[in-house]
Amino acid sequence: MPLEAFTPSQPLTFGVELELQLVSLSDFNLTAASPDLMHLLKRKPFPGNVTPEITESMIEINSSVHTAYAPLLAELTEIRDTLVAASDVLNIGIAGGGTHSFQHWSDQRISAKPRYEYLSQLYGYLAKQFTVFGQHVHIGCANGDDALYLLHALNRYLPHFIALSASSPFVQGHDSLFESARLNSVFAFPMSGRAPFTLSWQEFTDVYFAKMERTNIIKSMKDFYWDLRPKPEYGTIELRVCDT
Repeated sequence: MPLEAFTPSQPLTFGVELELQLVSLSDFNLTAASPDLMHLLKRKPFPGNVTPEITESMIEINSSVHTAYAPLLAELTEIRDTLVAASDVLNIGIAGGGTHSFQHWSDQRISAKPRYEYLSQLYGYLAKQFTVFGQHVHIGCANGDDALYLLHALNRYLPHFIALSASSPFVQGHDSLFESARLNSVFAFPMSGRAPFTLSWQEFTDVYFAKMERTNIIKSMKDFYWDLRPKPEYGTIELRVCDT
């Protein structure tokens, strides 16, 4: 189906997504607790939004849209307190960090969600290896052309964002010798890397996206794992290189 129209949003508003680790308090390994945690969180209003992630040992939280840092911090603090209270009931811990230090990907369970089951069939073991934890930042744009311009303008600063957020030096019990080893898991996916260079939303939609969809390489924007990608349904670009 054709790519949806770019939804206008207020320029330079922002929001964040954080992928978080669910760990057992007995051995601090990842634990498949997201179904129980999600069930518990449904019983009371949740500030922001929380969803399962690709494996059952992780969740994602989403902030609302903000125009200043202080209200975002206040919302994230409230989200944290709500998650900690729920995790105490289940005797689990919730942590950040771009990778878990010693978990093994083969132990993970794919979440029971149609898209994640599809990704597991499509990418095999890579889906479980995607148990890594990123911090995604959305920036509002007035239109698709502005979104593409900002996306390409920010590309030159990706190393800076990686350096500022790097928190994944250990992978499966070993020192990776990378400060941000999480990105190696992302780069394993064929649609990772940089977005194609175009400054026209119409050209991006009618030429590039249409060709990729017509050849059955992708089905939606979610199939692109670019460092920066447009999110037309939100009216944003999404910075995806940061560790949580």
